[in-house]
Amino acid sequence: MTTTTHGSAAGDGAAPRKLLRLLEALGSSEGRTQLASLAREAGMAKSTAHRLLGVLVSEGWAAVHDGGSYELGPRARALAAAAMRDPVNASVDGVLQDLSRTVSQTVHLGLAAGDHFIYTHKVEGPQGFGIASHVGMRQLLHSTAIGKCILAGMQDTEVAELVGRTGLAARTPRTHQTLEALLDDLSRIRAQGFALDEEENEANIRCLAVPVQTGGRTVGAVSISTVTLLTDLDSVRGFVPAARAAASRVQELLA
Repeated sequence: MTTTTHGSAAGDGAAPRKLLRLLEALGSSEGRTQLASLAREAGMAKSTAHRLLGVLVSEGWAAVHDGGSYELGPRARALAAAAMRDPVNASVDGVLQDLSRTVSQTVHLGLAAGDHFIYTHKVEGPQGFGIASHVGMRQLLHSTAIGKCILAGMQDTEVAELVGRTGLAARTPRTHQTLEALLDDLSRIRAQGFALDEEENEANIRCLAVPVQTGGRTVGAVSISTVTLLTDLDSVRGFVPAARAAASRVQELLA
């Protein structure tokens, strides 16, 4: 049975990318997740997801439980543990912890991953309000400060192509709903060197992000997440120098 599953996957030219999307979906989930939810998150049919999950389970990258729920398997967890021990990862954590102490807010590092980005680091601030994010979570580009930094590093034609693939899902009433509005915002971001998410991804949350670049292209961003009831816009703008300094240090570590 294992040999048949591998052969079927190998016959699908898109299988490697689909396998990676399933791994991303598993990593973005908190705990065990049903097949239908994973298929929806990975953007594929349930039958395809079920077949490819069989490959991941057989190789130890996923684990299946009674009732048809899935989670990351031992090989994926071992890889994640090795990454957490990596000296660069520890150094990035240190930079973000320093930034969080400086601004007294929650901070993230997000890195581009296809048509989305993934939170690779998070340091909780002391504000007492939980920010709905976690390491490994996949996020949209057009509705977030980190994502808009990544988009601002692209040509407008590239942004238009991406939006043609993904659409502009309305996370809140303040999310950009037209390509024109998004492109206008990206023009401002390029000019000022930072992005703001004004409750565009989550109600009552305002985020500031500064791009992280390697090799002359934007690969992600460092962000500061604030609660609008506690921190006004002028105060958030005042965090720009600290965010830029942190992004610069992260760039040096990732170079």
